[in-house]
Amino acid sequence: MSFPGILTYAALALLVVAFWFPTIIWLRMVAIAASAVIAVHGLLAGDYLAAALGVALIGVNAWRLIEMRRLVSVTREATASSGAPITLDWLLPYMRPLALPKDTIVFHKGAAADAMYFVSHGRVRFEELDVEMGKGALFGEIGIFSHDKLRTATAKCMEDCSLLQISAEKVRELYYQNPDFGFFIVGLITRRLMEDAAAGTLRP
Repeated sequence: MSFPGILTYAALALLVVAFWFPTIIWLRMVAIAASAVIAVHGLLAGDYLAAALGVALIGVNAWRLIEMRRLVSVTREATASSGAPITLDWLLPYMRPLALPKDTIVFHKGAAADAMYFVSHGRVRFEELDVEMGKGALFGEIGIFSHDKLRTATAKCMEDCSLLQISAEKVRELYYQNPDFGFFIVGLITRRLMEDAAAGTLRP
């Protein structure tokens, strides 16, 4: 087998390995390696379109890798400062960043509980409860697991906020698939319900 042929199989093998990894950072790193092999193969074989495609894939994956590392750094800092009992690194592939200006309503009381949120920067106030949550806090989980799946309070940004959003469907899926996450959610809900019982309020 020729050297370009070996590179072809190497690139395919790396792509298979990339999709095997459960974490997005390792997936991106192996994808970059596979893209580099594709680019080298294209150059050696005189297929400059394939080489250009490989270079483009390197750029896209490198950009996404940098974004993900930045997001990991932000969430680690936030969870560390808040004393959160788990790291959210493994949740990041399922979360979508949201940049919300001051006074934005995240959700209204009575709305469908379709997502859970993590505060990476800023403060969120729950109007009816007279409660605020800041950097490193998770909120919106009780509505997801309640019988009617509705919000019990309105959430409002008290300053410019950076949030991470994960869908209710994915939260429920991870609850059943990941015991650590399941125990964390149960503990979080239990603690907040006990706080609410003492205060005579309900959380969102």
